Amino acid sequence: MPSTSTLNKRPILKIGRASLGGKAKGLAFLAALLDSHPELYQKFSDVDLLLPQTMVITADGFDEFIADNDLNIGSFEEISDQKIAAQFLDGNMPQWIESELRALLQKYKFPLAIRSSSLLEDARYRAFAGLYRTYMIPNNHPDLEKRLQHLIQAIKLIYASTYFKAPKSFGQRVGHHYTEEKMAVIIQQVVGNRYGDFFYPAISGVAQSHNYYPYAKMKPEDGIATIAMGLGTIVVEGERALRFSPKYPQILPYTDAEDILKNAQRYFYCIKMAKKDCSLTIDDKSGLTRREVTDVAEEPPMQQLASTYVPEEQRLRDTTYVPGYRVLTFAPVLKFGQFPLADILTTTLDLCQNEMNCPIEMEFAANLNSPTIHTNPQFAFLQIRPMSARVEQEEILISVEERAKAFCRSGHALGNAVKQNMQDIVYVRPDRFDASQTIKIAQEIRQLNLKLTNAKRAYVLIGPGRWGSRDRWLGIPVAWQDISAVGAIVETTSDEIRSEPSQGSHFFHNISTIGIHYFTVGATDDDYLDWDWLLSQTPQKKQAAFVTHVRLPSPMTLKVDGRKLQGIIYI
Repeated sequence: MPSTSTLNKRPILKIGRASLGGKAKGLAFLAALLDSHPELYQKFSDVDLLLPQTMVITADGFDEFIADNDLNIGSFEEISDQKIAAQFLDGNMPQWIESELRALLQKYKFPLAIRSSSLLEDARYRAFAGLYRTYMIPNNHPDLEKRLQHLIQAIKLIYASTYFKAPKSFGQRVGHHYTEEKMAVIIQQVVGNRYGDFFYPAISGVAQSHNYYPYAKMKPEDGIATIAMGLGTIVVEGERALRFSPKYPQILPYTDAEDILKNAQRYFYCIKMAKKDCSLTIDDKSGLTRREVTDVAEEPPMQQLASTYVPEEQRLRDTTYVPGYRVLTFAPVLKFGQFPLADILTTTLDLCQNEMNCPIEMEFAANLNSPTIHTNPQFAFLQIRPMSARVEQEEILISVEERAKAFCRSGHALGNAVKQNMQDIVYVRPDRFDASQTIKIAQEIRQLNLKLTNAKRAYVLIGPGRWGSRDRWLGIPVAWQDISAVGAIVETTSDEIRSEPSQGSHFFHNISTIGIHYFTVGATDDDYLDWDWLLSQTPQKKQAAFVTHVRLPSPMTLKVDGRKLQGIIYI
């Protein structure tokens, strides 16, 4: 990996003259911030703080690609994602872009992340986070033209994703037509090290300066971070990862050995460094490899981040020098401070929040010391954006009488508003719920959502586990287009699914950006959902196997006090 001094001379280059897009503007902000605060380097002198080497193709490249290939974007209204992608892949890249990319690859011989940077991405109140594509490529084929072909393929697919179903549905919700969007593209060095045939960072994560779900002695302003070993795909897609407050890194959500074993990260994503042609698909994980953590017990990151479960003692020991089952607890970092992750996050979150004058969210990656790779530990800033959940200035009061008649109460509710625009409830029946059928459940919700969207009826969605997770065993794996008409989401508990709320996921970011209220029921003793009342309501005709739709005779009242994180729904 290039030295920090090399990376920071000009960490962001661009080709083109138009907009950088939202995500790239965030990187430019980070570059300026690091330049203007040399005290950060002094405080963390034993760690290389850096921005990965980055090039941005500005939005005029996108416009020229559309024009040169006579793509009729107005015809993409009803075309499938696959057909849109095929049209873009058949197109020719403008020669000036291709020439610049060829010159770039003569210098960039490390793995690359190709990221979207649309004009609306990471906007404060209508960010399109995670709705466009990101691809990772090894960039190590011995033939330069093969590497160029692979890179251009990724760029074309990111261009195509501008018109995919998910961003079109989200744009419709926030009053933005898809034909108005423009796309810049970021080409960025992947932070990590090579271990055999695989490349990945020791730690990736998302940190937020405001915590909507504090526990123990934490306060909302103490912030929250979610981390995983390997690439950050695990975190932003709401899969199994570790959540902690940077100000209290030793206070973790699970302390019992059995709970830690059930909830610890089980697999991770990395780039396979095989020297062969790699064709990409519209699935942005097509360039990645998924590995079980149990298969990499001897690789340096596991040695530096894991604890060991000793069956004979029925307990976890914070070392990897004893025989037993390796478990990713991040104890060497969080409990013993072998890498100052918590301190770096606390310092930089406070600094960035003050500079941006609003709560912020930051994506990052870190490499630790390695006995075989003689480099300093590294902490890389990958992305920054304003947190999108808005707490309006109006003071919302919830009376004792309202709490008493509410059929739903939550002590962890997101938002700050009074709404009376919903008569419909879509819920996963607890008596029929089967964790092995969550994909089928998501399909049933998608069909009901389409009907309610066409009828222009917002609804309350109720069900177990972590909504929007790509891990089907943590909750219902819906995508944005599956619930585009939803007005409020209620996350319930289930004996079959146990998961912490996912604040660092793109799904959570998108529902918060447009004011969809999110209730967690089951996190506190005061939480309540009247299942007897709900199950007694007459369902609409032709019910699905797992999901029920009811329409109440009059609208519900939803109230959320954002200052106290209290929420209720009543008739």
